[in-house]
Amino acid sequence: MPTYSAFGYRRSRVMAAVAALVTIIALVDWLVAQEISLSFLYFFPIFLAASCLSQTQLAILAAICTVLREAFGPFVNDHPLLLLSRMFLAWGSFTAAGWLVRGVLKNFQQVKEQLVAIEARDRLLHDSEEQLRVLIETSSAAILTLDQNGEIIQANGAASRLLGQEQPGLLGEVVSSYLPALSQVPIEANSPAYRTTMECAGQRLNGESFLANVCFSTYVFSGTPRLTAVVTEAEAAANGPMIVPFDGLVALTHLEQVVLEGIFEGHSNKEIAVDLQVSESSVKSTIQRLFSKMGARTRSQLVRVAIERFGTRSNNGDGHAMKSKDTSSAGGL
Repeated sequence: MPTYSAFGYRRSRVMAAVAALVTIIALVDWLVAQEISLSFLYFFPIFLAASCLSQTQLAILAAICTVLREAFGPFVNDHPLLLLSRMFLAWGSFTAAGWLVRGVLKNFQQVKEQLVAIEARDRLLHDSEEQLRVLIETSSAAILTLDQNGEIIQANGAASRLLGQEQPGLLGEVVSSYLPALSQVPIEANSPAYRTTMECAGQRLNGESFLANVCFSTYVFSGTPRLTAVVTEAEAAANGPMIVPFDGLVALTHLEQVVLEGIFEGHSNKEIAVDLQVSESSVKSTIQRLFSKMGARTRSQLVRVAIERFGTRSNNGDGHAMKSKDTSSAGGL
């Protein structure tokens, strides 16, 4: 039983008002009405009581009002059968009216609660979006979002500092001007979802080159394919060149090519082994051969090699069908 009515008042106060109204109506009906009945006024306390009483309680209140109507109204000396019929109709009218109002108020309360819940969710969503915006803007790593044409549609302050271009100037620019390898990642609705890390060459607006560690993922947002990349500048190894040149003419066996594609998609060694139905040690030895053939030193460099070997082909729709995995390929074997 609710402590408060649908109007937000305490149930005890509402019932006190109902009792007072019923008493006043009965008294006025007894003192004033001689030829006509003022019993229609009983609808008002019933409507008020509908905000906090159950259906059974409303039926009982309707019965009380019906008895008072007959006791203090102008209806006297009627035939018992006519009296019972009139009382039944009056009780049915009072009860039906109370139930109707109760249903309307219940629906109103539900709608009100739903609106409150929606407002609360909107506030949480707004707060989450604001926290995400602050997190992105205060991040020390460059964060870029690309559309399916490889154009930058979002960039934070760190991206502006890393690439040497003001934020407004970055928007609409093609990423190939800054990170050529990233522009070769297929960003299409029918392309696999890539979630992996690579090491590649980057170039600032002033032409200065740098070594970039890029963690990127592709996804579909509101029906539009996108790519988001987190870019940091890495120091070149002291014992080797900053970026190992890629020889696209290097011949690969079928196993090496499939393993390289698995690395491109972000699969782990175990996942590649399961897909190929071979042992994980076989996959590791194949990756070692890829290191040797491609001149790569790390797995992230192999991702860059795979992008250069398969990226353009996949963009043209000639690539192999690849399955999506949510596994990062950063690190070693």
